[in-house]
Amino acid sequence: MSNVIDHRQDDLSSAENWRERVLDGVGRRLEQMVASNEVTDFSGESERATINAMADAVLAANRINDRLGAFYTTDRVRKVLGGISRQAVSERVKNDRLLRVTTADGVILFPRFQFANGAVLPGLQKLLKILLGAGADGWTVAYWLTARLAQLGESTALDVLASGDSDRIADLQRLATDDAASWHAAA
Repeated sequence: MSNVIDHRQDDLSSAENWRERVLDGVGRRLEQMVASNEVTDFSGESERATINAMADAVLAANRINDRLGAFYTTDRVRKVLGGISRQAVSERVKNDRLLRVTTADGVILFPRFQFANGAVLPGLQKLLKILLGAGADGWTVAYWLTARLAQLGESTALDVLASGDSDRIADLQRLATDDAASWHAAA
């Protein structure tokens, strides 16, 4: 598996290669599903519904990629953070100092947006402790960090951290504390 999972492709040949890889993968998966009798309706209506559902899934995945960007594997995170061990990565996740997400099929990934200059983005660890400490899952936190927040003038939490503005960062931390408390209360 690649160390970086980045589905953004800009040139036509990359788009064509992506299309071919997706069609090949879908074809293999469909063959498996038919062979194992997971799919038994071969009507025209089922065909149209399947095509539309797949197109909707592609669009949804693209929106996620546009918002969240690329993801790193554990091995890439180890390298980015100076060659630390797998155990050190796990320990940082366990202590809410590193954001990890798990895909529906069990793949563990780390949003690239949390890294800058060989370290975790300054100020992010405090937000992670607040948000993850309230019991939010990694996906919820990833979306929160990339959401345009009205309370912050439509900036994202990542924008505020990158600004280095201590007053705005303090406002961000208060907002994170309030949101985390409401999430915890709702759980």
